[in-house]
Amino acid sequence: MAIRIRKQKGNSGLLSRLSLPIFALIVTFIALFAAAASYILIRLQNDHSVKMAEQSMKFVYRNIEYQFDTMNNVAAFVLSNQSIENLLMNTYQQPYEAADDYYTLQTNLQNLSLLSLLNDFGSGNIAQQSYVVSVILEPESGLYAMAPDHFYPTTGIYKNSDLQNQEWFQSLNSGKQQNAWWGQKTDSNLAMIYSARKKASLKDGRSIGTVIVGADTRSIKGVFDNAPLDQGFHLLLDQNNRVIYGERHDFLSNAGELPYVSQLKGAEGTIETKIDGETYRVMFQTLKNGWKLLAVAPNSHFSRYTFAISAIGAATAAAALLIAGLWLRRIVVRVTVPITKLVTAIQRPEVVEFKVPLPSQRTGIYEVDELNQKFASMLVTIHSLIEKSFTEEIERRQLQLELLHAQINPHFLYNTLDLINCRAIMAGDRETSQIVRSLANVFRYGLNRGQTWISLEDEIKQVEAYLHIQQMMIDDLTFEIQLPSELRSASVVHLILQPLAENAIIHGFAERKTGCRILISARVEQGELAIRIEDNGRGCDADKMNRMLGQHFVRDEQFSLEAGSGYGTMNVHRRIQLFVGDEYGLRYLKVAEGMGTCVEVIMPYRSEQAVARKEASNV
Repeated sequence: MAIRIRKQKGNSGLLSRLSLPIFALIVTFIALFAAAASYILIRLQNDHSVKMAEQSMKFVYRNIEYQFDTMNNVAAFVLSNQSIENLLMNTYQQPYEAADDYYTLQTNLQNLSLLSLLNDFGSGNIAQQSYVVSVILEPESGLYAMAPDHFYPTTGIYKNSDLQNQEWFQSLNSGKQQNAWWGQKTDSNLAMIYSARKKASLKDGRSIGTVIVGADTRSIKGVFDNAPLDQGFHLLLDQNNRVIYGERHDFLSNAGELPYVSQLKGAEGTIETKIDGETYRVMFQTLKNGWKLLAVAPNSHFSRYTFAISAIGAATAAAALLIAGLWLRRIVVRVTVPITKLVTAIQRPEVVEFKVPLPSQRTGIYEVDELNQKFASMLVTIHSLIEKSFTEEIERRQLQLELLHAQINPHFLYNTLDLINCRAIMAGDRETSQIVRSLANVFRYGLNRGQTWISLEDEIKQVEAYLHIQQMMIDDLTFEIQLPSELRSASVVHLILQPLAENAIIHGFAERKTGCRILISARVEQGELAIRIEDNGRGCDADKMNRMLGQHFVRDEQFSLEAGSGYGTMNVHRRIQLFVGDEYGLRYLKVAEGMGTCVEVIMPYRSEQAVARKEASNV
């Protein structure tokens, strides 16, 4: 046992080595430096946060403008397309003569509606949306008689009679606007934005219709999702300050009464205002169509790193005070060198394993000497605890094994099963007799007289008896065993096939009641014995199962739950590796989806005589 070193005369503590005048000078210098550095960093970080918010605003602005330009381009294509012009300008003696041209124009509009370019900048979590491209006909158009009377916000051709009272339609007819923009909900309560332009004849300039292009507002949401504000929100307003998109406001709700909206002056800029008692920074820009884009964020967002930077600066100054100065340097050297030697010593395996004692040091510093002695004492204690824990664990496992053997008395078990078999034969119950004989074989080969190794032939007999019992419980279960005669004497770790067959039945056939099939085969490849168990059940992910087999820290009950085996596929895998090495064990093979599961047991090929000689030599 280590002896505690008492603090002797001449040995002093660490704090007693510090000199007050030098320490006071270092404190003053580092405090001033830390305060100046923190102030500069805070200013730089706050400016950076403001620039990031402005860049986010510009990103959203550019992408929304791009989407609106795309809608304008679609409308411009319809307005300038000569084939569409001809379809609208044709005249007919009878209304039914316009049917072919009407459906041709309808098809062209449907094709334009499939150009889902608006979602190129959208969020990946929303469905692709198409344009809504519609043409509103004037009575002068030859297709007017074929068009429906009522307008629906979907792709199509409609009469203008249903839109005469619409504000945007009147604005276009009066010439106040060349391009009208508005938001509207569809009959299915879908929020949409629309753009409308008058269609004039390319030949004589007379008005022959109106082109409407609409898009789902979820495309706008996708842009905002790609440039979110941590604590603030975005807002898109139309010319009348109605909400087109808002993270905190409903579609088409009136935002003109909000204080920060009513304070906006000019086409763009930044203002500061109070919202719910907190100061917010409101940045805004006006789009080409007259709509306004707002980014609203609290000022606390831009200065959120002030406390963190101040705390880091204070911590840095405190750390610098502990290691700076000539006197401090001397003490650091005196402390770190002995500690380095101590760490080097404890990294040596022979010291940790208690084969070599920990080197003794006398540094003259009480704390370091005390640490060295305490660590030496700790090594002794840990070594004793390890030995005690190991001994107790071995004893516990031995007692459990003895208890298990006491519970399973082979002679009593076999005699009991023979008695049941005889009674069943005497009663004429052949099926019960067959079940009992199969169960006796399962236990006989499963217990294997406590031996680790068993011949492949006996292992096959054990799983065959188990499958006979399962056949009596599952009506449509068949199995086939393909075992070459030269492999019957091969030695394998016992009780490795039944858990895999059980796994196929419980897990693979959980959702299947007919046509259940299991195939067991064996072969030798390059000195390795490969036993394959195949089933036509629901299958499993072979890659995932192989990864779990490679994770030795996975709890057996977790793996069993995944594989569906009560015994534990991982238990089989670990026992094989325990007796023949980590390069062997179970291996799941990929099969076509819905074709079942295929797992192989890989072991070195050994004859039964070779294993018997090896076990005899180890006795």
